[in-house]
Amino acid sequence: MGIFINISYLYIINLEKGNTMQPSWLSILPPLVVLITAFITKKLHLSLIVAIIAAAFIATSGSPFESTTLMGKRLWNKISDLETIYLFAFLLVIGSLIMLICKTGGIYAFGNIIKKKLKTKKGVESASLVLSIIVGIDDYLNSLTVGHVMQPIIARYGISRTKLAYLVHSFASPLIIIIPITSWVAMITSNLDSSGVSLAHVASTKILADPFFVYLKSVPFIFYSLFTLFTVWFITHRQYSYGPMYYDEQEALKKAAQHQKETPEQSDKYSLWDIIIPLGTLVVSVIVGILYTGNYYLFGGNNNLIGALKNNTQSALVLLVSGIVAFVLSFTIALIQRKVHFDNLPKIVKDGTLLMIPSILMLTFASTLGSIMEYDLGTGTYLAQTFTGYLSVMLFPFIFFIMSSVTALMTGSSWGTITLILPIGIPMLLSILGIETPATVGAIPMLFPVLGAIFSGAVSGDHLSPISETTIMASTSSGADPIAHATTQLPYGIPAFTASAIGFLISGMTIGLPIWQNLIASIGSGLLVCVFLLFIFNKCWKP
Repeated sequence: MGIFINISYLYIINLEKGNTMQPSWLSILPPLVVLITAFITKKLHLSLIVAIIAAAFIATSGSPFESTTLMGKRLWNKISDLETIYLFAFLLVIGSLIMLICKTGGIYAFGNIIKKKLKTKKGVESASLVLSIIVGIDDYLNSLTVGHVMQPIIARYGISRTKLAYLVHSFASPLIIIIPITSWVAMITSNLDSSGVSLAHVASTKILADPFFVYLKSVPFIFYSLFTLFTVWFITHRQYSYGPMYYDEQEALKKAAQHQKETPEQSDKYSLWDIIIPLGTLVVSVIVGILYTGNYYLFGGNNNLIGALKNNTQSALVLLVSGIVAFVLSFTIALIQRKVHFDNLPKIVKDGTLLMIPSILMLTFASTLGSIMEYDLGTGTYLAQTFTGYLSVMLFPFIFFIMSSVTALMTGSSWGTITLILPIGIPMLLSILGIETPATVGAIPMLFPVLGAIFSGAVSGDHLSPISETTIMASTSSGADPIAHATTQLPYGIPAFTASAIGFLISGMTIGLPIWQNLIASIGSGLLVCVFLLFIFNKCWKP
């Protein structure tokens, strides 16, 4: 009964936000429209527009006037939302910063260093991963910067743009969620708190524990992130190539030799500081901004480091301000060094804006579609309600992983999925296990595998979805078509996804073992499956 009470509660919330229909199988049609239309037209912009129209018509039972009104309302809500404005402004600033780095020669200096130090395709791919780790404090920052920095370099080494997009994307959300000092911490701890995980002795408390502590304990169970990072390392180290990406890589290798002949050697006059200062300032500013907005005690607040990370709720604003600081400082230094003039500023900003307009348009369409599916169609609620009918205790981690994955895949939102599934998962777990609240963490051995499954599913669905924001950002920054990126990335995501599913099955079956034995059995089984699939795919899946 507790299951359906929580689902009903979520549905009531959705009605208050504007739902016009009861969640049904029709709610999953818009994402399918995106996939089918994109497959036919190869144009994601058009696919998203068609899906928005379809979603609005379904939500309003086919009324032209009401569907038009709904689309206008959801579009306006998105573009007028302060967080969205901050994000889009950040994109424009990042575009301008990238153009400035190109103008001052920072990109060429970085390329020269790579040419001197790294002579192989494998080395350059590894360099992109290291760069991703350096800026690994936010998935948007990661997706936008690494692709743009590496894009001018990869052609010389026979690395396709779709391969670069895969490397960048796989070290975005899958990496960020398991690092406890990123912009994701506040979102996760806030959702855990609103789902009943708290140290406060109040009526709404279901689990008596620190949300940050609970998040940390669930990190080893975020299997999809672990297996995705392993997969990226493995295929880079072994230089595996298969599936649709195999063709792209073969084409890139054919063009590499010609590219080296036609591309003149870059002068050594360019300084590596022209890229270190902008990116370094950006990363440091983001860290300082997160701590400042989280009331860190060194900035006059009353929170320690952990408390500041948990209480930061203005990540988008922090990113924007950090981007502006990095741009102003870098432009000022370039002025002093006479590498740019004030007359260059309008063109730099204009080129940066033009660079980011496609991403902004796609993000606008994708988020508008996501809003209609969340608030008017109840896609996530329908999927959650459908899957919960097949639960048994041992299958909890596996089912929640599949549920979260499908929800994130359909909606294109990892954060939205976590926000939706956590308030279902925690009460359901306590209800079915018959545990009285407030409970302690030690009384719920299934808690961490279930939380890891929800987080893993949210990341995997977002990672593999053609309409997620990170998919769009990683592909456009790498110079790849979003649909081509999603298509070529999927075969590389299958081993990690399958390994995660096996891992959660094993975790549920071995829940009676000590936690370290449970992890060894789950991760070990998953790794074996992952390596086996990678070997088979590389051996047999060639176009």
